Amino acid sequence: MTTRVMPWDRFRFLNIDRSWSVAWFLVGRPIRVLSNLRVWGRERVPLTGPVVLAANHRSFYDIFVLGAVMKRPVHYMAKAELWNSAIVGNVITHTGAFPVRRGEVDRGALETAQEVLARGGVLGIFIDGTRHHASAVGEVRAGAAMIAAQAGAPVVPVYLHGTGAVIDNPRTPVSITFGRPIRISGRGSKAYRAGAEEIANELRRLQAFAESADRAGRPKDAVPPEPASLDEATA
Repeated sequence: MTTRVMPWDRFRFLNIDRSWSVAWFLVGRPIRVLSNLRVWGRERVPLTGPVVLAANHRSFYDIFVLGAVMKRPVHYMAKAELWNSAIVGNVITHTGAFPVRRGEVDRGALETAQEVLARGGVLGIFIDGTRHHASAVGEVRAGAAMIAAQAGAPVVPVYLHGTGAVIDNPRTPVSITFGRPIRISGRGSKAYRAGAEEIANELRRLQAFAESADRAGRPKDAVPPEPASLDEATA
């Protein structure tokens, strides 16, 4: 039984599901067209139940691109400074975002994240912690693995490709590749670090696939790689 009151619980008419549907239509649809968005592996995201989406972070555009292909509301941790603007804070709270204080252990944000998963929701985490402009996957912190392990939720790695160039060219083709769900086993810092490394390895595999698919003309029927453990099991 959950007891924590969430920031969006106070909304009645324009609740989070309705707000997400409106945003998905008004914002998501133009993004899908403008960016010539290509999506691979979306069927790997569970349709129900708690799940953590662990994505790389190249641009402010990432949050909108990922949301544009997810009909389930995605609850993002967003930097607390965004709530300095009452208008911005109110809008993003309606769609399920919640503040996190960067550079410190924000226990309130962690509790909110756990409550999202306890309610069977989707939690979006950018594993770099901040925007990472290099082409390679940045350092994967242990936070996503820790939150998922404590909630007993799977982690779906997500690689966003092309978003780093959108600010210079809004018509840059963008792709999203979803990996297979990962279960983080064990508890404690060692297990969380191992989980973070597993997520990092899968993101690098997804990156290699996305770049290869891009060179091949972004075929719609391209199939993302299986996790290493499944490749080994079927070799």
